[in-house]
Amino acid sequence: MVKEKTREKPHDMDNRIQILKDWLSQIQRSKEGKKGRIISICNQKGGVGKTVTAINLSAFLAAYRQRTLLMDLDPQGHCGLGLGIDVDNLDKSIYDTFLNGTGNLTDTILSIKPNLDILPANIDLAGLETELVNDSHRATKLVDKLQSIRHLYEYIIIDCPPSIGLLTINALVASRMVIIPIQSSFFSLHGFERILETIGTLMETLSLDIKVYLLFTFFEGRLRESWIVREKVKSTFGKHLLNTIIRKTTRLNEATRRGISILEYEPRSMGCYDYHQLAREVMEIE
Repeated sequence: MVKEKTREKPHDMDNRIQILKDWLSQIQRSKEGKKGRIISICNQKGGVGKTVTAINLSAFLAAYRQRTLLMDLDPQGHCGLGLGIDVDNLDKSIYDTFLNGTGNLTDTILSIKPNLDILPANIDLAGLETELVNDSHRATKLVDKLQSIRHLYEYIIIDCPPSIGLLTINALVASRMVIIPIQSSFFSLHGFERILETIGTLMETLSLDIKVYLLFTFFEGRLRESWIVREKVKSTFGKHLLNTIIRKTTRLNEATRRGISILEYEPRSMGCYDYHQLAREVMEIE
């Protein structure tokens, strides 16, 4: 005798539907919780791969279908130049929105690729610190402006100038994560001490929660000194050192000179592999 299949009671079906709704709602909340994650790339020392990292990290996040905004806070405008933008002839730049109290950041955002936008800068930004010297809210200008666009992006990557001035302070106040690129030389160990002190002071003064990570760039694995420095940093900073290592390769500079990311320029290069790994590691950080 074949056993009759048990019919599902109406209220059981309702419960399952509700469970499914709750599950979908939880996924959506989790996704929304990652909206507008602001990451600053900064180091007061120049030539450490800060801008190259900002450009290529943004490109790979976008390739992972993460809506990404690359924001240039360096008056040199290298992020724009590195993505093929003529920064000397911009109609508007981030400088204009900083000075204009009613200006919206969306007015100066340019679309680069699918899922990748840029907010470019140029030399005009160099005079901002002097112009805002008497503004009592000068350190929170950026975080206030970002409130109107954070929901549009999963990630906002900020390329800071190679100094600890008003622009870098604005970036740090707005960020919840900071990546400090460092090179594998003993001299580089002294370059990021001040930025760490600045972050610590801001966290204490403004009650901020900023996650700080160190990233080795232009790493020369054939040199014994490189590994000695890495081990020293790892033993000192532990979990604050990212696992990803950006190895030294001419392909990264070549891509920047051509105004494209390493993903477009040479997708099979080790530089492409390294920044791919960096993007994956960043996405895994909660």
